[in-house]
Amino acid sequence: MNDVYHETAYRSDAIPNLPPGGHPDMDRSFQRLAWGCCQNPVVPSTVEAQLAYARLFESESDAEDGFPWGGAVFSVSKGFLSGLQGFLYMLYMCSWLAFFVFLIPLGLLILKVLFTEPSIKGVLWIYDTFKIIYLLIALGYFGGKYSRLLLAYLTDKRQRSNPTGLYRREGLVRIKEGKTVFEAPFIEFDAYLVHTPSGRGGRYFNLVLQHRYSKYQLWMKGLLTDAMNQKEVYAYWDMIQQFMDVSGPLPDVPIFEPFRARDPVTAAHDERTGRDPFKWRKVTRESWRKNHEQRWQNRLRETNFHHPCILDAHIQGRGLPLPEETQSALLA
Repeated sequence: MNDVYHETAYRSDAIPNLPPGGHPDMDRSFQRLAWGCCQNPVVPSTVEAQLAYARLFESESDAEDGFPWGGAVFSVSKGFLSGLQGFLYMLYMCSWLAFFVFLIPLGLLILKVLFTEPSIKGVLWIYDTFKIIYLLIALGYFGGKYSRLLLAYLTDKRQRSNPTGLYRREGLVRIKEGKTVFEAPFIEFDAYLVHTPSGRGGRYFNLVLQHRYSKYQLWMKGLLTDAMNQKEVYAYWDMIQQFMDVSGPLPDVPIFEPFRARDPVTAAHDERTGRDPFKWRKVTRESWRKNHEQRWQNRLRETNFHHPCILDAHIQGRGLPLPEETQSALLA
């Protein structure tokens, strides 16, 4: 296994001592999340998307080309193209919602016509009233849905060439900024639960990895985006840690299932425990909603994610004392 995992790979049972560092401004504004004690890597709101992704890999040979998620790399999209895809997805979802919202006034108008003017003129009145609205909804729905898929297809090669992401076997985080690529060990990053206004009186929660010794940071919007429940971010952080920790198997979630046999530690664990290689891929979206979702939602709600940080004990100025300052004396 030593030829698979680099010396820099993250091992939760062998954390080296680290120099002092941090970002006090981030600590004042946001919650810094603890390392270790990973217990619940399943984020229920993302499972349907994960199941759809996992089912793309029906056989072992299909797993050769896992993107953006695989057993060795967890890619995190950044930049204009990623933002545009996100906008198109929101346009698609908002159009879908608008379709049902406008069914109410449409139904009321139909009832009014039936009771007051049941004629061709009444039908034309309904048509003239809602034709523009539903034309815009159709454009938003189909434009958002299929433009997003087309954009993903056309920019696939460019996005694959972006190295931004987490690298399990190397224990590294890479962040592309312009034409340069910043690279640092995973253990040099602090995880923060950040929040932004939702525009509806609430908050959206996200996970940000902030490099402890520089300005570089990585917004972990590869899978979970704008969560309404902060416990989903805690579970997401658990998943990220387990993905990077080569002292244990990959997290048992749908997106990594097709690649478990390709990771030595995970393959050994699954063989020992007799895990079904298609455990998650046998779960349909309908089955998830009917038989599993509520149980995992309850588990997420009941899990206590607050625990001592195993990394702080290895960082000077947190759990370790700072190096002694050089003693000086003023000579006459």
